[in-house]
Amino acid sequence: MGIDHVREVIKNCRFCFMCRHACPTFLATKLDSHTPRGYALMLSEISAGIRGWTDDFVKKFYQCSQCGLCREDCAFHWPEDELVRHAREDIVEKNREPQKVKNVLQSIQVTGSPFGNDSGYKLNSRSENQHHPEVVYFSGCSTRSYHPEIISATENLLEHCGVNWMRMENEECCGIPLYDLGYTQEAKRQAKKTYDKLVAIHPKIILTGCPHCLRNFREIYPNWQLSFPKDIQILHVSQFLQEKILDRSLIFHHKVSLKSVSYHDPCQLGRKLGIFDEPRFVVRDIVGQAPTELFHSREKAECCGAGSIQFFIDLELSQKIAKVRMNRVLEEKSQVLITACQNCKTVFQSFIEKEFPSMQVMDIIELANLEFEGGE
Repeated sequence: MGIDHVREVIKNCRFCFMCRHACPTFLATKLDSHTPRGYALMLSEISAGIRGWTDDFVKKFYQCSQCGLCREDCAFHWPEDELVRHAREDIVEKNREPQKVKNVLQSIQVTGSPFGNDSGYKLNSRSENQHHPEVVYFSGCSTRSYHPEIISATENLLEHCGVNWMRMENEECCGIPLYDLGYTQEAKRQAKKTYDKLVAIHPKIILTGCPHCLRNFREIYPNWQLSFPKDIQILHVSQFLQEKILDRSLIFHHKVSLKSVSYHDPCQLGRKLGIFDEPRFVVRDIVGQAPTELFHSREKAECCGAGSIQFFIDLELSQKIAKVRMNRVLEEKSQVLITACQNCKTVFQSFIEKEFPSMQVMDIIELANLEFEGGE
């Protein structure tokens, strides 16, 4: 069963409080059961046969965003977030997952997306018949469903760069939500479908603005014998923009005038993939000054509340976690918050629309596109 893989973590985490203060879910709920120690204690009881998967236990294990911040404060760097994922595998094996989680699986199987049908936004007409294009743009499920403006901005920037690019017809989920939710075998099958499509096109660059897709392509796929050929680069849009700025394919003239700009590090892009400098370079080049660093940034950046598609499964908790992070932004008196993950934008935007309507939240690709729309 899933938890057999993390018995050493269970043993060591159940008596430790070192990461308690850092856990975004704990900071939002103040419940010790939402910390790695709490999860380890529950799993020790389950593995010893003292308790089974009660509804309360199951619910709590699906309230972790798997942001990985706990690892940063762990003296031994135990993979506490993996502890949760393996527990979810066990929950799935016993058919105890919540209905909302089952709905994600069913939706991907039927529509190819965890969120059902896309927004209806039509991408620029680009044929799949192009032979080995320079760039294939992989937008990702939540971008297609919730943020057509990010797709439009990305397409516009690709045109301005003058590259030979295309997008995939009938793009489907990369599989990462299934993996995070405990459906490992189903995730592998979904990954194989996406991998085969991308390899058949064989671009020079697979470009995505979704850090979750990026991590899946770079780190998870190879574990499933789905490594991309070495002549295919897999880039986040911030890395692509930096390359194009440096080779002068994109030149920004600081037309965009924004005051009090902060940058939020997405968990998957920053902490898990180590991409910290490229987004900051891009923001600085566009607005003419470095973004304000939040109190917790880079490796210590707090989660936005969207991890493990929490915003879709438990919106109330997601917004509580977002509030903790947004309070850090307000401490810096930031008027514009830039991020490089569409899921971060989703939760931040839904929060500020209610609480702080004067603040703006933008994806980094939207910020770049402002220059070519004439700025603000």
